[in-house]
Amino acid sequence: MRKALILLLFPVYGYSQDTNEIQEVVITGNRIETSVMETGRNIHVISKAQIADMPAQSVNELLQHVSGVDFRQRGAWGAQADVSLRGGTFDQTLILVNGIKMNDPQTGHHNMNLGIDMVNIKQIEIIKGPAASRYGLNAFSGVINIITEPLQDNEIQVSGLLGQVYDSKLPSSFYGGYQAGSGAHFGTKKSRHFISTSRTQSTGYRANTDLNRHTVNYQSITKTNLGDFNLMGSFVQNDFGASGFYAHPIDASSEERVTTYSAAAQHSIQKGSFRWTTKAYIRKNFDTYTLFRNDPAIYQNKHRTDVGGGEMHASYTYRIGIAGIGIEYRNEAINSSNLGKWTRSNMGVFAENRMWFLQERLSLNTGVYVNQSNDFGTQVLPSAELVYGFSENLSAFGSWGQSFRLPTFTDLYYVGPTNLGNPDLKPEEANNFEGGLKYNRAKHFTQASVFNLQSSNMIDWVRDSITQPWQPQNFESVNTLGAEFSYELQQKATITDWLDLGFSRVAYTWLKMNRSSTGDVISRYALNNLRHQVTLQSTLIAIHRVSLTTTARYLDRKNYKSYWLVDARLGCRMDQFNLWLDCTNILDTDYTEAANAPMPGRWFRLGFEATLR
Repeated sequence: MRKALILLLFPVYGYSQDTNEIQEVVITGNRIETSVMETGRNIHVISKAQIADMPAQSVNELLQHVSGVDFRQRGAWGAQADVSLRGGTFDQTLILVNGIKMNDPQTGHHNMNLGIDMVNIKQIEIIKGPAASRYGLNAFSGVINIITEPLQDNEIQVSGLLGQVYDSKLPSSFYGGYQAGSGAHFGTKKSRHFISTSRTQSTGYRANTDLNRHTVNYQSITKTNLGDFNLMGSFVQNDFGASGFYAHPIDASSEERVTTYSAAAQHSIQKGSFRWTTKAYIRKNFDTYTLFRNDPAIYQNKHRTDVGGGEMHASYTYRIGIAGIGIEYRNEAINSSNLGKWTRSNMGVFAENRMWFLQERLSLNTGVYVNQSNDFGTQVLPSAELVYGFSENLSAFGSWGQSFRLPTFTDLYYVGPTNLGNPDLKPEEANNFEGGLKYNRAKHFTQASVFNLQSSNMIDWVRDSITQPWQPQNFESVNTLGAEFSYELQQKATITDWLDLGFSRVAYTWLKMNRSSTGDVISRYALNNLRHQVTLQSTLIAIHRVSLTTTARYLDRKNYKSYWLVDARLGCRMDQFNLWLDCTNILDTDYTEAANAPMPGRWFRLGFEATLR
């Protein structure tokens, strides 16, 4: 069976290909927008067309297929997930939506409470490695920036799916669920809007894994003589059974309820060589955790976090380069029945300069971010990137940067039966070095890099034995060595008159993490990194309408058994109607990604999307 799946992933066909160059993908920075070939970083971009063919129903599921991204779900249907890059913890990855920071100061468990409908996503940019000088605090091991925008045509979208798990190890009772969504894109040529809503309800895939989720998302982009205005807001309410999430083995009947509101406004204006951007945002998160859902009085935590901030930054293009400067402010507060009441603020100033030499074959990008925290003092975080183009299609790059992460409120102040915070924690710090090659020609894009992340005071929840509670500690240092390779066929290639090979990818990530702290401890997060990660994807398109996308992932994690996961989507596209059938975990692999929450076996999901114009 596995041999057959490999043939589906990478068919052994001869195919013709045209020589049209693909459109250069641009990465959105705080001040300077850069093409993938010109940046001195390892970048992965997921396009709108790729998203449409993937066997995924949420951003959580989508990011699992990216090498170098460790997306550890605690359940299906988007219940909760932790995302990390290159062996980092889930608190070390900065999550952005259209450049707006979405990280939760209580805990990184809530960073993916986004409420985004995948049909509204333009692209997802994954910047691997520290990016503090460009994006600010907590971009410790990388950045995930989700770009959304209204469509240019007025239309209404309706979608739905039904899913059921088939697992011989489960009791005979039904485990499954449904998802329904709708959205509208409307407006004029200069002022575009969209609003979307969805509901997901599931009985789960084992005892106490039920889920009830609602989302609403709005965005508008208006172009005027005074500049472009971008408004956005979202709401997500997520209630789910949390068996095995935090306090195993006593949490078999635990429940969590999370409600998140966010809103942001952006303005940008271009006048000749000068560009000015202003951002303001708020985010509120309400989290209630009940240890025994049938008897909340025994143990229940209620948390509320309030985040508000703003940014102003400008860039100026001159004869041999681009310079950018900016300032940002962010205030974080928590009111918790368990952690107490705390408030902290950060003020950051940043500058960046990119210059081209040798007839634009060589580019040098330098930057610095200076942060002032009322709790942790001042940090200065510089960076440098160097890119040399051997030709129009081949370039070499190198980068160095420093990063910094503040402890979360949970790291510092949590008190519980199985988890205990540490108010004496210090912020994490790191140096990162990376070098590699990029090749981009016609349909093909290849990149390879090696990197070394040297971190100090790294925070991880650890314990000396299974009888003790988990408590965060600062490790003396952790040294991460890694290498990444990826190849993508980014446009269709003709196999026969009726069969095309669509987007295809093969990628591999290797990590080796060593800590210098003394003594043997059990790590909950940081030292359970992936050592080897392989991702494969291929799409076959028949008669320009029927597609079969097959993906495979191999994951070898320290302290866990290694395993393969294979998913597939069979889809049929018509002018205004799409029908698809997903099968996830085709091999019915028995695996766990996080904590003590086993993931489901083989799932089938049947869905549709209809568009009315």
